[in-house]
Formats: sequence, structure tokens, C-alpha cells
Amino acid sequence: MKNIFIFTFSCFLFFSCSKDTDSINYTQSLLSNKTWFLRFKINEKMSKSFMGKNTYFIHFSKNGTTLDSDGISGYFVIQENNSELSINIDGMTLNGVQANYKYTIEQIGLDQMTVSYQEEGIKTKKIFSTTH
Repeated sequence: MKNIFIFTFSCFLFFSCSKDTDSINYTQSLLSNKTWFLRFKINEKMSKSFMGKNTYFIHFSKNGTTLDSDGISGYFVIQENNSELSINIDGMTLNGVQANYKYTIEQIGLDQMTVSYQEEGIKTKKIFSTTH
């Protein structure tokens, strides 16, 4: 009986840990090696479309580096906390100013991603798309 309990508990730990790692790895595979273009920015005060316009983009490389259209370059990490995935970016502007920020990933697929962040108590969503 004791062996069955130990085996069951070990399986639970293994599959619980691998689930977190798998969701991070899967999200990383969807995100990486693509340039994501901002299509919409939405919050309680405004809704703005950027469809058909040259606008903000961000590129995520497979090696964990990132570069955006504002010239911010640095590193990114996908993290999971309480079943919530986030992109944490540790970047630097062209002038050498630290630019660290965090997006909560609300939805991600092969060619569309919705992220959100809080600023001055206001939740803002950004919707990005990419081509393969």
C-alpha cells in the first residue's frame, strides 16, 4: 500500500511539473522567431486600430532576445504564475536607459496574440498578429 501511495504521489509531482514546463515551452514556440505587429490597443478610455498602418512591432528570437520598433533590445522570458503566463522583458533603449516591462498573455496562437498590462490602475490590452 505504501508503494502505491509513493508511486501515485511521484506521478502527480512529475505530471504537475511537466505541465508548467510544457505550457511555457509551447508558448515560447508560438512566440519565438516571429515579428509581431500591433493591430489594436484597447482600454476603458479608448480603442485604437492600427490595421493597415506601419506601426509598433516586436520580434522575439529563439535564443531569448528581443528587439522592437522603438529600438528597445534585450532579453525576454516566459513565466507562469498561478496558471497565468507572462512575457517579462529586460531591455535597453538606444540611449542606454533601462526598459523593463511585463505583459500578461491572455491568448496566443500561431498568428495572433493578446496581451495586457496595468498602467496607473488602467488595464490595457494589445492585440498583435504575425505572418509565418
